[in-house]
Amino acid sequence: MASRCRRLDRAAWLLTLAGVAMPAAHAQDMPVCPPTATAAASTGGSNNVRLVTGAPYSALGTSQTTVTLPDGSRVVRENHIRQWRDSDGRTRSEISLSTIGGSQTVELNTTVTVIDDPAARERYVLQPGEKLAVTLPIVPCRPADEPDLTVGPPRPAHLPIQVSRPVKLGERQLSGETVAGRRIEATIPAGVAGNSKPIQMSAEQWYGKDLKVVVEATYRDPRTGETRYKLSDIDRAEPDASLFKVPESYRKSTPAPKR
Repeated sequence: MASRCRRLDRAAWLLTLAGVAMPAAHAQDMPVCPPTATAAASTGGSNNVRLVTGAPYSALGTSQTTVTLPDGSRVVRENHIRQWRDSDGRTRSEISLSTIGGSQTVELNTTVTVIDDPAARERYVLQPGEKLAVTLPIVPCRPADEPDLTVGPPRPAHLPIQVSRPVKLGERQLSGETVAGRRIEATIPAGVAGNSKPIQMSAEQWYGKDLKVVVEATYRDPRTGETRYKLSDIDRAEPDASLFKVPESYRKSTPAPKR
């Protein structure tokens, strides 16, 4: 069970990496969402969900990671995220995972389905084989004025890292959406993580101004390779309401407290 929880935690990181919005009902008195890296470092993870309403869509996100081996050969892996959001801010994400990157690559070859219900303040992780919906609490928050931009996989709390100021890349049309680009670079100094030389990382994101999700991104980290993400098949129609409901045949369960 502990191993499965770690895999779900890494799946959650993939969602963050891909920029999948985890929204809730919009309210101006809600707190602003903290940066992903800050939340992860301080709590070991985050159950904050971004507030996006009135912008329904469905789309397919493709994340392709390329690792170059010492002999010059390349290993390419793909993960896919089919995602939906309705006008009320409910979301459904079906994540087809072949692998999860990090300090060690984990082979999964599975599909994880996650439903966020902001009205109930609950997230449901569906397990079809067991007809089970693992229920987790979520905390609504509203997006900051600038979208979150994070580099690298999850890292231990208090790990020194030097992050450049974001560079704005302007606006362009992509997949029928107006997107705004930003880029940052980061360095882990030599010696702080067992590294003999500084580790250089970078992230470039193109953020949909109306969709409020990342439409295209490139992340480079020598520890995990280069990851390119793109959102395609974007449909702005209202999704079917049944997508955001736990099937009646499923039982709901909460995970055991961590010890």
